[in-house]
Formats: sequence, structure tokens, C-alpha cells
Amino acid sequence: MEEYTVTELEDALKVVKQLLPPRYECLACYLNRMLASRNCTGLKWCTTYRDLRAPRATAMERKFPALGGYCDCEVQANIFRINDALWSSAEGGSADDAYVPACHKVRLGTIKPCELWLMRSGVQWGGGVFRQAPKAS
Repeated sequence: MEEYTVTELEDALKVVKQLLPPRYECLACYLNRMLASRNCTGLKWCTTYRDLRAPRATAMERKFPALGGYCDCEVQANIFRINDALWSSAEGGSADDAYVPACHKVRLGTIKPCELWLMRSGVQWGGGVFRQAPKAS
């Protein structure tokens, strides 16, 4: 049996922790974070998020392709859209590609995005309708 040092185990745990969605992080913010540093391989990150944070969202694999999301990067491009009003940087209010705001958090069990994103609803040839998630009360 191979033995590992404490440092090797700690490094491995850091990598695993980066791959897990933090509690209350929305699917769109998780996808944005994962795709910024990793490759797109099907609905890998969407299903990882669903399995860990929203296991009852069983229709996701059926609904996302119907909206144009056949893989994680297409979900990010076709289903979720940046809410421009909340993504402007602090300096001058202009948009900055390097600026990524912190997730505004969602309840556990949902695949809907936080306020930073608009989610496409409806399958229409005109691109669908993007709607902001209602505020939780």
C-alpha cells in the first residue's frame, strides 16, 4: 500500500475543494468559475453541481439541450446571460472583463442563477426570453 505525506494529502484536498460548489453558490457562478480554468466536457460541471446542490433537478439534462445548452460552455453562452447592471466595475461604472463579482447566493436545491445572471426561459427561435430570478423573501 502506498503511503502519502501530509503535504500531498493537503494539496489533493485543496484541488478537490476547488472543484466543489460552495454552499449557496448558484449554478451560473459555479460554471463561470469552472470554465475559467478548466475545459468543457459535456454537461460535466452542470451535473456535478446538480448532484451536489440540487439533486431534485432531474429534468436539467432534458431542458438545457432544448434551450441550446448541450455542454457546459453552451449552457454558459445560451442559457445564462450576464446581468450588465451588476457586472460593472467600481471604477467609473464601466464593464471590465477581469472583474468577476462574488455570487449573490441562492437557496440550496435550485439551479436558477443569482441576481448576477439572467436565465433564458422558453424555447423560441428568436433566442428566448431572458428573465431575472425573482428575489427570495
